[in-house]
Amino acid sequence: MKRNAVFFAVAALCLSLLILAGCGKTTRTAAVPRPEGKLAVAGFTNPVYNWELLAGYLEQEGKPAPEGTMETLDMIVADTLHEHQVFDYITPDAVKQCQDVVVFEESGQPRVSAWKYWLGVGKCIQADYLLVPQLTTWRERVGSDGGVQTPASVAIDFYLIDVKAERMTRSRYEETQQGLLENLYNAKKFAARGGKWVTATRLAQDGIDEKLMELGL
Repeated sequence: MKRNAVFFAVAALCLSLLILAGCGKTTRTAAVPRPEGKLAVAGFTNPVYNWELLAGYLEQEGKPAPEGTMETLDMIVADTLHEHQVFDYITPDAVKQCQDVVVFEESGQPRVSAWKYWLGVGKCIQADYLLVPQLTTWRERVGSDGGVQTPASVAIDFYLIDVKAERMTRSRYEETQQGLLENLYNAKKFAARGGKWVTATRLAQDGIDEKLMELGL
């Protein structure tokens, strides 16, 4: 009897948190002013070796994301930039041409650092700022939206390179979804996801929205 009472009390608390978290509509604004100048956006890359990273390190090398993931993430970035009213930028297809140019120019030479490579791409495309997204972790949920054996997990880095100043700003999103009882501080996020266990794509979508805002985009 006492155990049932505790269970129902916790369930009632969780329900209350979900209701409170879902109430009200907030308007999100960018954390910093929008970068001034010509912006170029590179397509997502999925480094499988540490030398390909602009910063940090991989938990496990040689483990790429499933085929088609980069294309899906590129579409999410484009849609999110549109929602954030960022329209005037050099597209990933145009940036890709400069990526090929830099690779050709560096062929036959000792391997260049990721920083030198992407800075070269930014100079080639003649942009003031180059946004470089890198996917470093991608694990799909095992189960369904009602319950999982293993929750989805993603880690994404956004690098905004100031080409002329030769410096960059890093914004990292990393999340392994947790249930409401595991972390009550995530009640609002849990409610926004309908109280369900979501896919890795949904986690990435939330992260892209959050981190683009953080960079002023």
